[in-house]
Amino acid sequence: MRDKLARESSVRAHGHHPGLDGVRGVAILLVLGQHAPTRPLIDGFVGVTVFFCLSGYLITTLLVGELRTGTIDLRAFYRRRAARLCPALAMVVVVTVGVLLVGRPDLSVGQVLAPAGAAVTYSTSLFDWTNHVFATKDYFNYTWSLSVEEQFYLLWPVALLWGYTRRPRLFAVVTGSLIGLTLALDLYLGLSRSVKYDQHEYFGSDTNALPILAGSLLAIVVHHGWWSRAVPYVARCALLAVVLLPVLASRDQTYRPSLVIAAGSGLTLVALIGVVTRPRSVVGSLLASRPLRWLGERSYSIYLWNVLARIAILTLLGHTLVGDVVWIAMFVVLAEASFRYVERPLRARLAPKAQHHHPGTPAGPLDPSSARSTSGGSPGTVEDAPLRAP
Repeated sequence: MRDKLARESSVRAHGHHPGLDGVRGVAILLVLGQHAPTRPLIDGFVGVTVFFCLSGYLITTLLVGELRTGTIDLRAFYRRRAARLCPALAMVVVVTVGVLLVGRPDLSVGQVLAPAGAAVTYSTSLFDWTNHVFATKDYFNYTWSLSVEEQFYLLWPVALLWGYTRRPRLFAVVTGSLIGLTLALDLYLGLSRSVKYDQHEYFGSDTNALPILAGSLLAIVVHHGWWSRAVPYVARCALLAVVLLPVLASRDQTYRPSLVIAAGSGLTLVALIGVVTRPRSVVGSLLASRPLRWLGERSYSIYLWNVLARIAILTLLGHTLVGDVVWIAMFVVLAEASFRYVERPLRARLAPKAQHHHPGTPAGPLDPSSARSTSGGSPGTVEDAPLRAP
């Protein structure tokens, strides 16, 4: 039975998983629940954790699959990431800079350009982590999560080349040990003190490494079929895990965000195991539904544009249900235009021609190297929470 499961999982790992787009769709819905003007999901930042875990799984699946041919083409890998991330990000940054220069005369040019530079160089998280918050605050603060991912993926392909290719099992053990360390750190920070939106817990590359490493290890396990007998039972809990994610997001754990990261990582891991091993199950079919896949495919665009839209709506309509509706319409139009006329055309033009995206690993908002892949306050304020989203 175990051998059969391993074989089936290995095949599925290299096939199409439409449910993974749905996981991304769930993640962006959680984030939007925190970003909405009425803010129905106070801990919707767990959506970032979902994105991180899915990112680790998808990117590691791509890289480990590429290693079957002998090596990783690092130049092609980073070029694909740039082709996926940079066009849309550059457009949002340019528009945001224009809005700030015209609409915020209280900010100097330097105060506007400094966070814009951090955004395009993927260093926002380093400033946030060390409590050097930019004057523009929410306008660019959401790009911290992109920074965390880029920092990880600068090192991860090299680690795979150096360690995984030599001794895959030992590499998996070391990765598991790192997961244990990051989990212990998150639990320690969450249980030993109570600090509202602690900069380290919220933005730290170490605290947020847990979901990325967990997803990455899952990809290695799937690739080799290293399943335990408990996996079928875990997979059956996938639907429950998906249901519990919005429940977790609705709780108020603003004083212990690292506990949300830990819990979100576990729930996402269970959901991914269910989708990968049982794609035709109820949860697999639900996540593969057209609305969730549509959201998942556009989640990066939605993430980039919803914050600027939120700031505008809060200024005009405040924290109202009408504001929610107008905000949704606004960011959907902006995101769809970005997806159709900026991201897809430029990705096709800039990505390496010899590289073809594997259909089983669509990119996510934080996963730009494949072909498809937080809360904003009112102007000049940080309302409730720093923007935590992909």
